[in-house]
Amino acid sequence: MEKSNYLCATDCFLQNEYNEVLLIHRGKDKKILPGFYNGIGGQIEPNETPLEAIKREVKEETGTNQINSLQLKGILTIKDKFGYWYIYIFIGTIQKERIEQITTPEGKLEWIKKSALKTKKLVPDLFPWIDLLWQDIQFFFAKVEYDNSYNLIGKVKINTIK
Repeated sequence: MEKSNYLCATDCFLQNEYNEVLLIHRGKDKKILPGFYNGIGGQIEPNETPLEAIKREVKEETGTNQINSLQLKGILTIKDKFGYWYIYIFIGTIQKERIEQITTPEGKLEWIKKSALKTKKLVPDLFPWIDLLWQDIQFFFAKVEYDNSYNLIGKVKINTIK
């Protein structure tokens, strides 16, 4: 059996009162997935829970911690050129006016209409599961594998708990 150590990270998809979702448009200078859209988040620091990490990341990237209805919605298992990852996927709501900064070291924050999400250049593994975030399911698991150029290898495998 192959031994592996998992890296852990968080992503959060915040919705506002106008049915828009806050995404980060990753800078073109980023080493991983430059120019792609993703949720707000980042790596979990040592001795930090996923909940503590997502609250910290949202504060760092948006300037606010005034999130409502924060909920863990899924876990991604990813294999990429850096190894294996667990990514904890959160959703929440926030008032649009609460976002204090638009440009961050990670990229530019943008509000995207929920109905237009799939027209954007999303991180490739988001397409199969992003709609699950707002469906009437309790939780989902997704399994993803990327090649060294961040192309998906095979299909994203998804399981849900209703």
